Amino acid sequence: MWLVFVGVLFCAVAGAQTNQIVFVCEHGSAKSVIAATYFNKLAKERNIPWQAVARGTHPDAEISPKTRKLLADENLLDNTFTPQRLSQQDVDKAKQVFLFYALPESILGGNKIHYWRDINTVNDDFRKLRDDILARVTPLIDSLAKQ
Repeated sequence: MWLVFVGVLFCAVAGAQTNQIVFVCEHGSAKSVIAATYFNKLAKERNIPWQAVARGTHPDAEISPKTRKLLADENLLDNTFTPQRLSQQDVDKAKQVFLFYALPESILGGNKIHYWRDINTVNDDFRKLRDDILARVTPLIDSLAKQ
């Protein structure tokens, strides 16, 4: 009996689809990385089938030193992450796209685009930046958890 139940449960979990969100900033090395990292942390804690990726319109070679320090201090740093350029495929695959920077004219987004362009660093205070991003990410997670 338990074996059947575990088998059914495994099939249900294995068949669950993960929805994707893309966070986009200019360099793909700060705002989008912070947003995607905290989104994924909260989504995992809430056990919701969503995952975020970070992208840049003009990506840097690596994440910013202040972003690296912020995430390392909170044990959230992914040392394998390298900023990547936003592609049309990223947008097409995503259910929602959140922009901290303008969408390139060559990329079509339709009704899945949301602008968060009013979030900025203040005197390079990345903890405040994180808090401002979390003030948007947390209600987003709450709304997705209700779906």
